[in-house]
Amino acid sequence: MVVKIIETIGSSPESWEAALKNAVDEASELPIFKSKGNITQVNVKSFDVGVENNKISVFKCRVEILLE
Repeated sequence: MVVKIIETIGSSPESWEAALKNAVDEASELPIFKSKGNITQVNVKSFDVGVENNKISVFKCRVEILLE
């Protein structure tokens, strides 16, 4: 079995959950995912936030997306 791993960052002004969903949704549209297989697992590597004017402006999560 061969597994490909793509690392990406998702973001959202709403929450980390929305950032994670955006990362998976956007990655699933990449040509490699459309031609090589299905996403089988997502590993969250880290959570971060962007700050503007001393307030959280964006939630970010770095993820590994695995496909077979």
